[in-house]
Amino acid sequence: MADVAWGESLGGVRFGLRPPPGEVEAGGTIRVELLCQNQGPEPVWVFGFTPGYPRSLRVSPPKSHRPWIRVSFGDVKVLHPPDAFTRLLPGGTVSTELDLSFAFDRRGAGRWSLAFAYDPVRASGRLTPFTPGEGREALTGQIDLLVTNARSLDEAGIDPARADELDLALLQDTPELLGQLRAHGAGGAIFAARRVARVLSGGMESMVGWNALRAILRMGDEGFGALLAARAEIPHADEVYAYALDWFRHQRGESPSPEHLPFVTELDQIIAQPDRRGNFLISWTGVDSPIHGTRRVEILGRGERLTILRRPEEASATTNRGALPAAQVTSIALALRDAMVWLLRPLRQHGLPDEPRPSLEVQLALGEPYQRRIAMWNGEWRQGPAGPLAGLLDRMCTASDGSLMPPPF
Repeated sequence: MADVAWGESLGGVRFGLRPPPGEVEAGGTIRVELLCQNQGPEPVWVFGFTPGYPRSLRVSPPKSHRPWIRVSFGDVKVLHPPDAFTRLLPGGTVSTELDLSFAFDRRGAGRWSLAFAYDPVRASGRLTPFTPGEGREALTGQIDLLVTNARSLDEAGIDPARADELDLALLQDTPELLGQLRAHGAGGAIFAARRVARVLSGGMESMVGWNALRAILRMGDEGFGALLAARAEIPHADEVYAYALDWFRHQRGESPSPEHLPFVTELDQIIAQPDRRGNFLISWTGVDSPIHGTRRVEILGRGERLTILRRPEEASATTNRGALPAAQVTSIALALRDAMVWLLRPLRQHGLPDEPRPSLEVQLALGEPYQRRIAMWNGEWRQGPAGPLAGLLDRMCTASDGSLMPPPF
């Protein structure tokens, strides 16, 4: 086991990093151990070490005055409850793992120096968390990570420079993308399959992952096999690959799983037979926060529509009632099917700062098998297969009449 790189003790508390042994692959799982040790005479409360409490990481690139990567917790502006903190007794040590997989996937191969900085975190209630003191920075010692290009990409002849070119093509989703990937044979499918893991990133990085998945879907059996291989090589993105494989199977025309079969069957019947819509209900909350306002719509199977809209600068919401023709309700049901709503689930554990988390509730008939409740980060809705559905429901929140509705199918 590698030695711990300890930092200076401040207020009787010091932090350290233990690097993973040997080399690690770009795009693979990269985790380092963060430790905190209380050398003082009194117990202290520290953030980020409580199992199960959500947290995010901020990774800052090297700068001219700091030629190393700075890693810190990204939750410093949030007021955290007491259960977010760990009570560390004198002489005690606590540790946690920091998952840096995606930070170094984007940074690529090379030898990188990094250190962790424990920034002060706010707590609610009477709890007083540890702070390093005004003007002081609690740092670990620096460690070096040797990150190599993925062996599967090396074998396919995709070096870091070529990987950067393909990343740009994925980000831009150019018409030539599929041809560029296929020029590398099986290696192109391997590259795209590994990039699917970036769905777990935030912002534009996530778009690379979604575009890679769409490209994989057009590669047939070769793409399916590449997804299976990538899932085995990149375990921290297992949920993403499970979703990608479900989407792939749906695109290939495979029957829904027994879990989803009743829902899909009922949805098809609602599309084809309007008289079965007596218990059909859709409830969409695009946003509901003091910062972004409120945007909500409820649609019943007979066409009744209720919208609740509050702009950020307004103190109260406006409620409107209206009706949609049967053909437009059919359009909505078709959008649910196109979005594969029964497969949708959140993939990212954390969102970006102030990122909304829209939610959708669908009821096709009475009973749990015919209902779905989904809450995902805004980027997951907009960039994935549910993007057209989310856009349609947003338009229904803001349109006072049917002018922004899609034409009947």
